Amino acid sequence: MRMSDRLAQQQKEFLAFLQFQQPVAQASFRHHVEDNGQMDINTRLGIYQNAYQVRLQETIDTDHNILGLYLGGELYDLMMSEYITCYPSKQFSLRHFSQQLPIFLSTQSPFKDHPQLFELARFEQRLLNAFDAPDSELAHLGALKELPPQDWPELKLRFHPSVQLLENNWNVVEIYKSLKNDQVPPDPIHEKNNWLLWRNSENLTEFRPIDDTAFAMLIDFQKGLNFSQVCQNLLELIPEQEVSNTALEILMYWLNSGIVARLVSQP
Repeated sequence: MRMSDRLAQQQKEFLAFLQFQQPVAQASFRHHVEDNGQMDINTRLGIYQNAYQVRLQETIDTDHNILGLYLGGELYDLMMSEYITCYPSKQFSLRHFSQQLPIFLSTQSPFKDHPQLFELARFEQRLLNAFDAPDSELAHLGALKELPPQDWPELKLRFHPSVQLLENNWNVVEIYKSLKNDQVPPDPIHEKNNWLLWRNSENLTEFRPIDDTAFAMLIDFQKGLNFSQVCQNLLELIPEQEVSNTALEILMYWLNSGIVARLVSQP
């Protein structure tokens, strides 16, 4: 076996050992460790193994601190331990290590019996995604006012990369805000609610409730529809005589909030 192949095999066995994988791999790696006469091999390897697990737990705790407060110590420790086993790290960066946590919470007992956990974890992840999104220039209200009347039907919007929409069926945002403010969280309540998330000009994440009309408009613009098509679809939600003013008010609100990156008025 070539030296490069031997090194790759040893690295593979070391990772298997750190991740508590196959006992055979763990046992085989032990033979690569030289006894230094000061600390036995199992103790030395155990230090590495524990340090690796702790680092993964710290990553989850950093990404989902509010979820940890909500679950409490014992359940939170159980969740982290089982998640690390089910979804071992496969990338050099730990930034996205907890990416599958919402799916884990929605499929694994006892967590799947409490669907607000999935939504709370997803909300925290969306906040992280908004914070990490690329930078972009922003369109301002003046650009909308300068738009010639003949260009309005073909108007399209490009949103800031941090903009995200979230559909919830539980009051997880209220739970999140209470725990963030060191308050007792409310009981979980099954209720439909939509949220708009983004990173503002001061590089702070924001989230605000968004009604069904604005929600539908934003989705349509994200699909690439123009202003005329968006207004046509609004007829399914609001009376015809309210469409123009409602759509204009929402556009102005978005521009003032700093979520629109560009106005595109050419066909």
